[in-house]
Amino acid sequence: MPFTLIAHRGFSSEAPENTLEAFDLAVEQGFPDFELDTQLTKDDVPVVIHDDTVDRTTNGHGRVRDLTLAEIKSLDAGSWFASGPEGVGRRSYGAYAGARVPTLAEVLDRYKGRAHIHLELKSFEQELPGKVADALKNAGYVSARGDHSLSPPGVTISSFFPQQLHRSRRALPGVTHGWLLEKITLVDIALLTQLGFYSVPGLGGIYPRASTVTKEEVDWAKQAGLVVRTWGVSDGQDLRRAFDCGAAGTTVDWPGRAKRILGL
Repeated sequence: MPFTLIAHRGFSSEAPENTLEAFDLAVEQGFPDFELDTQLTKDDVPVVIHDDTVDRTTNGHGRVRDLTLAEIKSLDAGSWFASGPEGVGRRSYGAYAGARVPTLAEVLDRYKGRAHIHLELKSFEQELPGKVADALKNAGYVSARGDHSLSPPGVTISSFFPQQLHRSRRALPGVTHGWLLEKITLVDIALLTQLGFYSVPGLGGIYPRASTVTKEEVDWAKQAGLVVRTWGVSDGQDLRRAFDCGAAGTTVDWPGRAKRILGL
């Protein structure tokens, strides 16, 4: 099985995270698998942003859930950014001035048929999985029944919250879902299988932190029919650990350098 490098929040070492600019760069540089985070605005629109506030990645202040879409769209999500060491993007502070927080609908429309989107349900709001499912159906990523309609499938859904995965899977039974967690244990695997989340091989995943994963844990998960990919890669050692343990892939901020390290 090939090892998939998933551009974390887009090509986030070279463009401001979770923006169209970061996703464009990932696709342009040959990384059509990218990850994003989504949560709801005050007026219940799924937007693509990691933090529960806009403070770190925009020139605004406040909780995402307390701001309307219009208020969030007025914010600059790029002026703060200076790119990293890969040298494929624009490097100076302010080079991405004017970048905006995209809606999930905008991202789905822009990359339909061009990318596999790894979509994290970032917040615990009960309404979020349903709103995301509606966006995926409206964009043609899944059918009215909740099955994939793109070939190859264009979306994987993940969350640190099993309850959110349960809600999402009820709305989207034919879409791959993966549980983000610190470390795989046999108890976690048993919980997932008992709940019936992943009764169909290939439609369920378990996603541990790269720095803690072991080959034994990956083997346990594979025997249960679960796909393993990692997150939290901070350096080449984490990356190599995930690769050598037999994971199917990982999210990484610097996919170009990761590809060179692994010789892919």
